[in-house]
Amino acid sequence: MSTIAPAQLAPAVLGTDRLEALAAFYAANLTLRPRFTRGSRWARRVLAGPGHEAWLLAWLPGQGTDLHDHGGVARPAAAAVAVVSGTLTEFTVRPGDFPGLQRKTLAAGEVAAVDDRTIHGMRNDSTAPAVSLHVYSPGLEAMRTYLLDETGLAPAKIMRAGEDW
Repeated sequence: MSTIAPAQLAPAVLGTDRLEALAAFYAANLTLRPRFTRGSRWARRVLAGPGHEAWLLAWLPGQGTDLHDHGGVARPAAAAVAVVSGTLTEFTVRPGDFPGLQRKTLAAGEVAAVDDRTIHGMRNDSTAPAVSLHVYSPGLEAMRTYLLDETGLAPAKIMRAGEDW
């Protein structure tokens, strides 16, 4: 009988309900004040727990992300986002022969989750700053960005967590 070392086991992915509950709890109990920067949204990892981590993000009007997944094929992560203040717009790729975008507005106090295969983007389309708390399970290692046009969806680049954003 062979045994598998703990380091070889894939990290457990928390379920959507648990991710949403953690995001709401962490957002309601924030102690770190976000920073707003003109160049791009501000992001800081605020904690890591068993099978998950949380990031605090600050968005000025017009700031957003490219369309992205959470880790790609090697180690994808499911996620939940709680809007702490302001309003954010989430754009989710609707798969199919002719992929498109589904748009959803998230206001302060709302929480939304995506599975580990979703491709989406977020943007502050409002005229006021916004703050959000994101929980990833397993912890976020990378995001793969995508371009979407009339020819379909195409990978663009890979961004490493914390280093490239």
